[in-house]
Amino acid sequence: MNCDKILYMLEICEIFSSIQGEGFNQGRACVFIRCARCNLRCKFCDTRYSWKKGKTVDEETIVRKIEKFNIKSVIITGGEPLLQDLRRVISLLTNKGYKIAVETNGLTYQNLNVDWLTVSPKKAGTRRFKNGYDERFRKTASEFKYVICDMEDINFIDRKIKVPVILQPVDNELKLAEKIAKEMEKIKIPNWFLRLQLHKLLKIQ
Repeated sequence: MNCDKILYMLEICEIFSSIQGEGFNQGRACVFIRCARCNLRCKFCDTRYSWKKGKTVDEETIVRKIEKFNIKSVIITGGEPLLQDLRRVISLLTNKGYKIAVETNGLTYQNLNVDWLTVSPKKAGTRRFKNGYDERFRKTASEFKYVICDMEDINFIDRKIKVPVILQPVDNELKLAEKIAKEMEKIKIPNWFLRLQLHKLLKIQ
């Protein structure tokens, strides 16, 4: 029995290529690793299939699958990827010259050596943390992303964040986006950015 293969396995829903549709870096061609399982059950979640147990795959196999796309940017998302230890797969990919981004809801802290870290706090997370996320991420995150379902959600945003803060209207609701834009004009916080989900506008994965 190869113990190495047992020690370094991840639960994966899917691996696919697309553009980054969200956040500060939207529009970039990437390979996505979608991890299985999540510690939240958000009503607006558009990847609910990732809540379930996925396929167990060793990390060397994951790297080989990624290499077939010939794209050097990789995004590890979920579900909630930080429910699993990502250090081994990140190290393998980094050593092969890949740029790595990770997306998390911020409830499970890992100090990861990645090129970009997105933290997307949810109100349900306030059951564990005052601001909905482990505040250690405030020092390590590259951006924070908030899904805005109504204008009351603006008050949930942590004003202490210094990195870019993405305000993303749920389901690309244009009337809500207009309200967010007007509110941003009033409050004039320079690191806040309004973003729609580009991949949904383009009707791609």
